[in-house]
Amino acid sequence: MDTNEVIQSIITLFSEAYAGPANPTATWFIDNEPDSGILGIIAGVSAFQASWSTKNNDPGTSIAANVEHLRWSLVATNRALEGDAYQGRWRESWNTLGVDETRWQQLQNELRKEYERLVANLGKQTDLTGDALTGVMALLPHAAYHLGTIRQQLERAREHSI
Repeated sequence: MDTNEVIQSIITLFSEAYAGPANPTATWFIDNEPDSGILGIIAGVSAFQASWSTKNNDPGTSIAANVEHLRWSLVATNRALEGDAYQGRWRESWNTLGVDETRWQQLQNELRKEYERLVANLGKQTDLTGDALTGVMALLPHAAYHLGTIRQQLERAREHSI
């Protein structure tokens, strides 16, 4: 199997999860609407909605917590692809619950930056095998899971703020 072809497929699916479909008439797994990827969905979310918790401020129960968790996972993957040792201390990725407008905008920008950094890092790979390949491929269902979670949390937050 051609490594470049595998990497391009991963980039295509990863980009769909984060940036949304390149061609809305032909998507692989998300809605075919504009801004249906993670970055598009969270762009329309207020800090209040991002901070609203589904379970009395438990970690992981807000949109902001999920976005920080995604950002953290991309940072860890980027560092590993850039040659650093992988740091899989996932518990620390759930330290965010609430955000103000400034921090929410910053967090969205940081997530976009890490997404773009990962796409660039993937494009530089000439040999992606073993744990590195498995780790990168794991980002795809991970992003899809959190996309669904964020969409559900947003519906609940909108109901709560009405």
